[in-house]
Amino acid sequence: MIAALGIAGTTLARDGFAIVIDPVSYGKARTEVDAYAKAIEEVNNLKVYILEDRWGVPDSIRQELQRLHGQKQEPIVGVVLVGDIPVPMIRDGQHMTSAFKMNQTQPRFESSVPSDRFYDDFGLKFRYIGRDEGKPYFYYSIAPDGAQRTHPNLYSGRIRPTDANGTSRYDKLRNFLQKATEAKRHPRTVGQLFFFSGHGYISESKVARLDEKQVFYEHFPTLKKRTNTISYMDHSDHNPVKQHLMNELSRPDLDVAVLHHHGYWDTEYLNGVIRPYTVSDAKAYIMRNIREHVYAAKQRGRNADSIQAALLKRFDVPESWAKDALNDSVARQDSVYDAAADLHLEDFQFYGYQPNTPVVVIDACFCGSFHKDDCIANEYIFQPGTTVAVLANTVNSLQDKWSDRFIGLLDQGGVIGDMARFSTYLESHVIGDPTYRFATPATSPNIDHLISFGRVADWKKLLKKGTPEQQALAIEQLQQREAIGSSELLSLYETSPYVLVRLQAMRSIVDFRDDNALQLLIEASQDANELIQRFAIKYIGQSGDDRLIPALMTLSIANNTSDRCTFDAGQAMQSFPKDKLLKEFARQFDTPDVQYVRKDSVRRVIEKAIGYNAGKIADDVLACLSDTAAEKDRRLSIRSTRNIAVHQLVPQLLDYIQRPKTTEEFQLLVIEALGWYPLSYQTPLISEAMQQISQDTKYSQTVRDEALKTYNRLNAK
Repeated sequence: MIAALGIAGTTLARDGFAIVIDPVSYGKARTEVDAYAKAIEEVNNLKVYILEDRWGVPDSIRQELQRLHGQKQEPIVGVVLVGDIPVPMIRDGQHMTSAFKMNQTQPRFESSVPSDRFYDDFGLKFRYIGRDEGKPYFYYSIAPDGAQRTHPNLYSGRIRPTDANGTSRYDKLRNFLQKATEAKRHPRTVGQLFFFSGHGYISESKVARLDEKQVFYEHFPTLKKRTNTISYMDHSDHNPVKQHLMNELSRPDLDVAVLHHHGYWDTEYLNGVIRPYTVSDAKAYIMRNIREHVYAAKQRGRNADSIQAALLKRFDVPESWAKDALNDSVARQDSVYDAAADLHLEDFQFYGYQPNTPVVVIDACFCGSFHKDDCIANEYIFQPGTTVAVLANTVNSLQDKWSDRFIGLLDQGGVIGDMARFSTYLESHVIGDPTYRFATPATSPNIDHLISFGRVADWKKLLKKGTPEQQALAIEQLQQREAIGSSELLSLYETSPYVLVRLQAMRSIVDFRDDNALQLLIEASQDANELIQRFAIKYIGQSGDDRLIPALMTLSIANNTSDRCTFDAGQAMQSFPKDKLLKEFARQFDTPDVQYVRKDSVRRVIEKAIGYNAGKIADDVLACLSDTAAEKDRRLSIRSTRNIAVHQLVPQLLDYIQRPKTTEEFQLLVIEALGWYPLSYQTPLISEAMQQISQDTKYSQTVRDEALKTYNRLNAK
């Protein structure tokens, strides 16, 4: 049973907020919970409802949250899930993640997405599958007749302490709520921002980071001062960088940190392989590399001597360089050296690391895996420092995404919960206090009320007179209300001086799939901002319209395209026919305006890149659609079309579904894969076919359901 225990609200309260907490946690931390709730009421001006979860069933919690959101008086606009609240594990919804593509035949705990979109997005529909007995994991499948994009009705957050590291979960909970309440009672302005880039992230593009700093001034206009308000650190600045990064986030004056790197639930990957800079460094690196391979061979029961001999021959180095390769103490030293390259859960205790940055955005895979006994994001908020909110991901996360979308709302009338709300992904979560925001001017609009209940006129006014951040949000909200068209979006893109407005205009217009959208992508592919340019390239590949080939070839020919844009251009080539790309390349490259030293050599390099990328996936898929292809190869090829669209093969894929010999398994694989084509010029053809299949009784109910899901995905707005 769920009992609603209302705390007396202020007379000015307009909207509400829910705290969902398990009975034991509430009993152990009642004083702190009530103080936190009171602070939310008085500082955020929200009516707080404390929902005590006595059943521990996700459906009951969701039903009560939906009721509170729909009530006429003081409806809730947000929720925080505190303590041992059930964890929904979502299946059949990989199209709502940014990068998660695990085969669902793998164990369901690993192949499901822990996601609180179950609690905050009422447009989604779920089918209950089962639970893990004795554990808080409840499994649900995304239903085909519900929404197929996330549009949360509430902002949300998770505060889930565990007994990891020998500290009681209830001590952690009490301590966290005390510091969250303190932070709310003493709001601070945004005065210092820091961002970091780890190894191998977005191709280590320097241009991307240069442009990112400029856009932070649009997110936070108050940072435009003569003093240093935005600082940056790259993994290559220090060798290793870990302690330098920890020192930055321990600064009591730092307000916001954005961390770009790879990650796992227990690790922030920072340096990777620590690069040698001197001859002695290089020698030590080779020796260590040999030792680690030989020692690993020993641990796996392989012939360590033969591995050592092969490595010495390969690197052409003397036998002395492999000295002590099988020595356990030396192996431990090597392990310590490797561990220094990254930040691990153990480092919080080992170094006494206590982050003091109130808001931390971790743009990495898995660091927000709150469903596990511990995770990186949990360590940030449950340390004695002053970090109260971390935006992080429960599973894989795409590198090419708008990771700081709407971060500027934090001091313009919104809360940190809005960042997860508008990330549009199942995996993105606020770990900590989702109501946290910085001190905002009295003139700031009530963003979270407007998101839930604002009128078109309100958003049009904000589009005209708001900050760049608020204008971008207004575009998104007008699109959701179908109150803005592609011609207006194109005009906004062409006239706005703000990166945030142009980026949102592009993000919104691609759903129209019309000539205005194509024109915007052509222009955006040459935008002054690297992130806009990078998104345009990805959208070009996802569209597949031949009219976009000239823009793609212009990028490919350019001498100084950023590293990540070059990478994405190569990816996009895979979605176009090779002959058309080569023809357009030749047309552009042979003009006098294209000037290169040794131009013929450059021609061969680019032609080779086009030949390698273009049509590669399409050729594999076409070969695997034959009846003689091995089933394993066929599965891999069909699944690959989710990441790389093969627009020209859509008719063949639709035909394959209807062949008498095509089994239900492969019908489902193709239908699911075609759901990843919402921006394709072939979308109308796919959509029509899916609607027909969903109503055709010659197909199994499972196939018809999958066709309905794909149809709804392709027609979502």
